[in-house]
Amino acid sequence: MMKDFIKYKCIKLDKRRRKLFVNNKSVRLRNMEFLLIEYLIHNAERVLDRTQILESVWDRNIFCTTNTIDVHVSTLRKKLKRLTNRPLIHTIHCLGYMLEI
Repeated sequence: MMKDFIKYKCIKLDKRRRKLFVNNKSVRLRNMEFLLIEYLIHNAERVLDRTQILESVWDRNIFCTTNTIDVHVSTLRKKLKRLTNRPLIHTIHCLGYMLEI
């Protein structure tokens, strides 16, 4: 049975209704942003390199560059920062990204 919610501190993801809440405020997400934040929540406080994210979130058979990750992380980061006034997704120089509050 799938858990309907996953949570990390002030972030709550409703998987059944496909909604994200930050500080109890709803955030509109596109499909890949939803999948990306779900992966980041499951791996919170871990440094994830772009290749790991690409292989886990995107279809393994699709061809896209790691720049795709950067664009989606940037968009997601902006949406989250509007509600918290602080970054939740951190860039780890030369390594990748980490969700940490």
